[in-house]
Amino acid sequence: MIIDSHIHIGKWSEVFFNYTSTVEQAIYVMKSSGVDAAVCMPTDSTSNHELFAQTIDNRDFKFYYMAWINPMDPELDKFLENNINRISLFKIHPSLQKRRITDPSFVKYLALAESRRIPVVVHCGRWQEIASYKFCLEVSVMFPGIPLILAHMGGDQPGLIMECAIEIARNRYNNVYLGTESVREFYFVNNAVKIVGADKVIFGSDYNLGLPSMYIPLIESLDIPATDKEQIFSGNILRLISNRS
Repeated sequence: MIIDSHIHIGKWSEVFFNYTSTVEQAIYVMKSSGVDAAVCMPTDSTSNHELFAQTIDNRDFKFYYMAWINPMDPELDKFLENNINRISLFKIHPSLQKRRITDPSFVKYLALAESRRIPVVVHCGRWQEIASYKFCLEVSVMFPGIPLILAHMGGDQPGLIMECAIEIARNRYNNVYLGTESVREFYFVNNAVKIVGADKVIFGSDYNLGLPSMYIPLIESLDIPATDKEQIFSGNILRLISNRS
């Protein structure tokens, strides 16, 4: 079973040249790639309400919903209040919000996630002043009850991936996981998986900016047992989602 645990649907702002994809297009891509279910979230110019309505009860494909946490969104609190029991994960994107995950504006949402044991996916990028994996590790200590998934395996760059994996293993951050979305360098993914363990790695493609068929072979090529690949493809994310309260 394959679950793509990191996909976007909707319209991006100028940061990605207003690129747009529909729910129907996403379903076609997922099915044609052999993906059985997906964790979807809106793009930065699509509302939670709009995408949630189109996906949560979709009869053509199984979607789990990940709410985009933008503290500046005036509709966010009401959306969460009305739908919290059907939201599987939260997403925080420090680079697009231009604020670190440690920013006070995120605290009440992190506290809500911890109280409900909702996994939180955090974009980790090369902009180290804002989107460093190190800020996520700080949050993992402040909120030990949150399963924290570091997108792009901590930074989408081999040096950052390896630094992040080593630090997680060395300091035993038990509530921290690595998402594989958009990561291309199979050699470093293989090394990182062996450092942190397959039970700490979650498959994602970053569709609509990437395609599952581009990244599924990366996991299939890893020098690990088939049972470990199954964990990465679906077992780990299903465990985290089922543990939420």
